[in-house]
Amino acid sequence: MEKEIYINKENYKEYANLDVVAFSYAHGGAMGVGGEIIVITKDAKIYSMNYVFGDMKIEMCDEVCPPLKDCIFGLWDVEKTPDGWKGVSLGAGNFLVLSEPLYHQLKRQMFKLAPHKLYGVWMDMVLNCIKQS
Repeated sequence: MEKEIYINKENYKEYANLDVVAFSYAHGGAMGVGGEIIVITKDAKIYSMNYVFGDMKIEMCDEVCPPLKDCIFGLWDVEKTPDGWKGVSLGAGNFLVLSEPLYHQLKRQMFKLAPHKLYGVWMDMVLNCIKQS
């Protein structure tokens, strides 16, 4: 798997409006890394940023990952996504949002797994899907 590119307050403008196909979102108190947002782009690059630990604000994250600003994450589910996107719970305050084509390619595979199992493998699933297309 490729090394993640870490985005922070100093460099986030360089990564504004990434061509996002999938991203995860963690509430501030989520298990795993609270506040972490992992973005995968159409060219299979992985980016990581955090709006809780570090110096990023959620508005900066919105600039990097445009579909994020139109999402609403509840306690248990992704309550709202922009048109063309679908959300899935990864359990324990973590969520995954996929472009609709990617969601339809992966949904059968994803729903065979419990959310906490999907949490550990979603990146590989998305990257494999991108590399196959």
